[in-house]
Amino acid sequence: MKNNMQGIVRQAQKMQNQIAKVQSGFATKKVEASTGGGVVTAVVSGEQKLLDIKIDRSVMDPDDVEVLQEMIVGAINQAMESAEKMVNSEIEKVTGGFNIPGLF
Repeated sequence: MKNNMQGIVRQAQKMQNQIAKVQSGFATKKVEASTGGGVVTAVVSGEQKLLDIKIDRSVMDPDDVEVLQEMIVGAINQAMESAEKMVNSEIEKVTGGFNIPGLF
C-alpha cells in the first residue's frame, strides 16, 4: 500500500511539473480573432492578456462609434475565448482530461 501511494505521489508530481512547463509556454503563444470581416482584430496571449488590437481605418466613422466599439469588444472576447480553449486543450494533454482542482 505504501509503495502504491508513493507511486501516486510521484505521478502527481510529474504531472504538476509537466503542467508548469506547459504553462510557462503560454506567454509566447498568441491567438487572434477578428470581427466585421477582419476589420477589427484582437491578439491575445496564452496568459489571456490583450497584446494588440488592429483596426482598419475604413470602420472609423465618428458618427457611428458604437459599431466600432461593439466590434472591438467582440474581437477581444473571441480572442480571449480562443486563448482559454487553447490553454484548456494543452492542460488536458498533460492531465488526460482529469480535472485536478488547484493544479492550474
